[in-house]
Amino acid sequence: MPDTHTPDERLARAAWSRLTEPGDPHAGATLASLGAVDALAWLRASARRPEQLPRSQRACVERWAPRLDGLDPERDVAAFSRLGGRVVIPGDPEWPEALADLGPAAPHALWVRGAGHVPGSAGVPGGIAMVGSRASTRYGETVARELAFGIADAGYRIISGGAYGIDAAAHRGALAATPEGTVAVLAGGADRLYPAGNEAMLRSITEGGLVIAELAPGASPTRHRFLARNRVIAALGAATVVVEAAHRSGALSTANHAADLLRPLGAVPGPVTSAASSGCHRLLREGKAYRCYTTKEEMDLLRE
Repeated sequence: MPDTHTPDERLARAAWSRLTEPGDPHAGATLASLGAVDALAWLRASARRPEQLPRSQRACVERWAPRLDGLDPERDVAAFSRLGGRVVIPGDPEWPEALADLGPAAPHALWVRGAGHVPGSAGVPGGIAMVGSRASTRYGETVARELAFGIADAGYRIISGGAYGIDAAAHRGALAATPEGTVAVLAGGADRLYPAGNEAMLRSITEGGLVIAELAPGASPTRHRFLARNRVIAALGAATVVVEAAHRSGALSTANHAADLLRPLGAVPGPVTSAASSGCHRLLREGKAYRCYTTKEEMDLLRE
């Protein structure tokens, strides 16, 4: 399908993905009001005279303007293209409409690497988000692999964050079912396959699936960006499954985003003595999540 966007619009959204932090609702509202191209022109003009702006707008300009120095979206897009990547923006056939549920906190663009297509975009099956603790147990990793294999084998993508622990187990389970079976959403730039210990796995994902980021190339993952990334995982998933999570696990933020977005939420129970599953048990106890399949018999039923 031909590109219906002007080059300026794609480049402007690429620029905004470098100018702002993920999930900034003020940036999203500005782009929705003015459009990406005019919003960028407004920012450049406002940065020269911020004292003339209302206080709320001045605070935003002071937050975004420092990154205007050296901004070169054409360079970013060209460098990313050399890695085989592409920039997907709202209105593209590959843009997943489910991201609209994030409102003004939706990504400005997606930087996409890989041979697959974004789950939930035009003509592409949806995905299931699967998350859990980095400090996983053998039990959690086994369940994550089996669940992911069954879901991918049934034709759905597994969406996770590419991290150690449950994320990696879920990705590997999906890859065992089909090369197209999984999508990794990164907290930094998609040119930086992070964490380094999972680089080989993430490269194998790009051969049939996808590696996605909302930040421009070169961006480093930070604590805030990891937490903000979780809203994208939850929004892309038609449902979210928490496999193993401790009481204060970051995976629970993905669960909370899924609940806020009214997505179905599941949790895998673990041994009653396992602190690694206490977060899952809390979700089940509070009625926020459905109990997910865990036994071999139940997995066989799921695959049918």
